[in-house]
Amino acid sequence: MAKPTYEIGLVLSGAISAGAYSAGVIDFLIEALDAYEAAKARPDWDGPTHDVRIPIMGGASAGGMTAAIAALHAFHDLQHVWPGEPLPQPPANRLYSSWVHDIDILRLLETTDLDGTQSKKGVRSLLCCDVIDEIVANAFNLSGALRQAHWVGRGDDRALRVFLTLTNLRGVPYSFQLFGSDDPRRYGMLNHGDYLDFKIGVSPAPAAGAYALDVRQTGPGDWDLYRTGAKATGAFPVGLAPRFISRKAADYWSSLRVGLENDDAFSPVFPDDWVKANDPYAFVSADGGTIDNEPLELVRRYLAGPGERNARSAERANRSVIMISPFPNLQKTTYEGRGERIVDIAPRLFSTLIDQARFKPDELMLAENERVYSRYMIAPERPRNRNPESKLYPIACGVLGGFGGFLHRSFRHHDYLLGRRNAQAFFRANFSLPVTNPLFAEFPEARRDKWLVRDIVSGALRTHRTAEGEQPGLPIIPLTPELTKEIVIGDADLPRPQVFDNPAVSGQLRAAIDARASRVVDVLVDNDLSAMISGRFGYFKRLGAKYFGADVLSTKFAEAIFDPGGALDAVRNAFYET
Repeated sequence: MAKPTYEIGLVLSGAISAGAYSAGVIDFLIEALDAYEAAKARPDWDGPTHDVRIPIMGGASAGGMTAAIAALHAFHDLQHVWPGEPLPQPPANRLYSSWVHDIDILRLLETTDLDGTQSKKGVRSLLCCDVIDEIVANAFNLSGALRQAHWVGRGDDRALRVFLTLTNLRGVPYSFQLFGSDDPRRYGMLNHGDYLDFKIGVSPAPAAGAYALDVRQTGPGDWDLYRTGAKATGAFPVGLAPRFISRKAADYWSSLRVGLENDDAFSPVFPDDWVKANDPYAFVSADGGTIDNEPLELVRRYLAGPGERNARSAERANRSVIMISPFPNLQKTTYEGRGERIVDIAPRLFSTLIDQARFKPDELMLAENERVYSRYMIAPERPRNRNPESKLYPIACGVLGGFGGFLHRSFRHHDYLLGRRNAQAFFRANFSLPVTNPLFAEFPEARRDKWLVRDIVSGALRTHRTAEGEQPGLPIIPLTPELTKEIVIGDADLPRPQVFDNPAVSGQLRAAIDARASRVVDVLVDNDLSAMISGRFGYFKRLGAKYFGADVLSTKFAEAIFDPGGALDAVRNAFYET
């Protein structure tokens, strides 16, 4: 007889540099699941013995890149990060190396993508993405032994599904017969919210709409699409380079994206038939978070199954979506002046469209509701000081519009550890179900008292409201004794904005900013905009454009970092000033 099983679908939100936080959460989750599986096999284990499985994870932007790396580590041993202990070598933990060790502002300010013959391709992004290409390539160099973790997959299928959201700049056409059956005209529209579906495992069985990828053979082929998809979902508009995607047109006939919800059933709607004739279907893709920054519905539909809903009540819940959200949209609308000029409207229009695409109150209200046990969220939380910026920036990566983590490794290291700390607290004290839930049917009552979930600070029992009244809870992922030891982030692990007080350090960054800005503007003027800046006195026009363009770009970037009230001051205030 099969054990009682609880399924988890992971949703990793867009995060830019705060992918370091999401990676830390995943690091602890993998450690907790591995430890629980090992503990259940020991004869002295006295805790719950139900199974916990992860069949699906979906991500957008930096969350998608984290999901792509995490999926590889699901099939390889992972060495974890603890304060005060030696850091793992890069191949032993690509989550940490990718987000903390390898990425850095100086690498992003290199000009190798615009030097020599590369300049003929024009400017693809304000920042250099060569380091991202290296990180994705290195993610497949893992030192951990190949394994088949029991917590991966669903039922007898031990594969892991991975959804990576994309912003399809070509769009996929849909049309509808709204003018009458005898009228040849059709009402049409384009869908730009796209995603790639991968099924990863050891000899994974084919699945409709998914690219089956064998972790034992990661060479050319569909794994190349996986690598490109990981970079495409994280291609933050303008800042990071877009990517070219070429996929099977038939994928759109297995999509969970477009459809109608009727009586708890999802009825897919398919694109125009001519899409099939355009095989492969190719397009340029930008950041997946532009349109779908939290692919919660995609993951929920897969987790629930066709035409089903995940049970929401405490008594019946047997699966849930956990959203990892480094930036849980705490911002409020800015002060609105008249601002009717083109220079006022243009910069705001892009962010307005993104904000509207991410407006999903119905989805997020359910995650907020304590009576709904099918949706949870892990977001940054740490002790605050008296400065308001302590609340505004619980993670160092939050400054500079989310790019701040790239400024210094200590910013990312702290946020990675905070992700682990927050995950530990969540699984220890929040992620639980009442003792009456069928998940614990095989757990003897005589052994339950020791495992009842309690508040970490007060020690009071955490209870759940059920039809039978308030009931104590048991953990969905029981933490072994070693993993209940509090992850303490000490002074040595705090972000260190003070390193930029050293003129040599700040001077190196300023010089890199100037060099990158100058090269970007040079290539823009000489290649991308050459036809527009020509004719009479064209040389002098180009010279002026280069001088003033580079000066404006470098000055604005440097001001946002170094000026009073800039990114470095924000981190100082948030972490040091009381």
